Amino acid sequence: MPSTNISGYLATVADSDLFGLLAIYCFVTAVLGFFEKVRSTTPYRFMAFIGLLIVPTLHIAGTYFLNQVPA
Repeated sequence: MPSTNISGYLATVADSDLFGLLAIYCFVTAVLGFFEKVRSTTPYRFMAFIGLLIVPTLHIAGTYFLNQVPA
């Protein structure tokens, strides 16, 4: 039976392919950035912004939940 609390959820996310997919996403975005024609488009800039924003967001969420007092 899956855990219904947030720590169980975060443990599942950490063990999932989330970080692998994030690495692939960032790699593809970085490779696309080598091409000037692609790099100057709005969709690429949005992709790069999301890739840069998601890592600190995951860090902040993880830090917050790890510092919670166990119930």
